Amino acid sequence: MNVQANSGKILSILAAFVAVAAISTSIWLNPPSENRVRALDRERLDGLKLTQYAIGKYFDIHHALPADLKALDSETNQPIQADWHDPETHQPLEYEIKGEQSYRLCANFARNSDWQNSQEYSFKKHSAGRDCFEYDVSLPKK
Repeated sequence: MNVQANSGKILSILAAFVAVAAISTSIWLNPPSENRVRALDRERLDGLKLTQYAIGKYFDIHHALPADLKALDSETNQPIQADWHDPETHQPLEYEIKGEQSYRLCANFARNSDWQNSQEYSFKKHSAGRDCFEYDVSLPKK
């Protein structure tokens, strides 16, 4: 009986050691701070996509680009309210009209988009820091 008790204790200690090692490795490979940064960049991309959609709807109705992003807030016929502010700093996206049907949106990203394998965001490859994207309302939306 004593041998069984000792082997049970050894197995329990070994299982606890394996569990601690697995949790430590998981935190080391995928730290919570990195997850937060990734989530904020995903929110920035979602904001860009929704703002692009809202600008397209605005153009469909008014046959012109909005003078600024605040004009999107006054549109009551928008099916989705675009949040054109950075999720962390709450600063607005940069918006610049380039032509009658083209514009640019800029955002500040925490890291490069190399971590994004999702097809949903494949159209938004970006660099860390300020990065801009050109849009044209006459082209099909991606």
